[in-house]
Amino acid sequence: MAALRSSFTSLNLSANSFLGQSFAPSIHLPAVKSKEQPISIVSKLKRWERKECKPNSLPVLHKMHVKLGDTIKVISGKDKGKIGEVARIITHNSSIVIKDINLKTKHVKSKEEGEQGQIIK
Repeated sequence: MAALRSSFTSLNLSANSFLGQSFAPSIHLPAVKSKEQPISIVSKLKRWERKECKPNSLPVLHKMHVKLGDTIKVISGKDKGKIGEVARIITHNSSIVIKDINLKTKHVKSKEEGEQGQIIK
């Protein structure tokens, strides 16, 4: 028992020691400021993430201020300033189709020999 007491008294426990062994003093390096500017990451949202939805997950349909057959003037795009008549209303994405304006062309190959191909608008 006496030997045990003498070994405990020889131990020197302090804040900087672990079981009598002292640690190397911790070195605090000054914080280095980065010269780079933070970069904001922007990702394009998917079509279904952008749509405003009702509680039952159906998209909110906005009331259109134009009706079928109305005469309207295009305010943006390559056909800006042209006047036309509303041919079709697409409610799920709130867009309209105007007669003879911004038409898509489709090239159709000939099916039989001697028949010519067509360009359909």
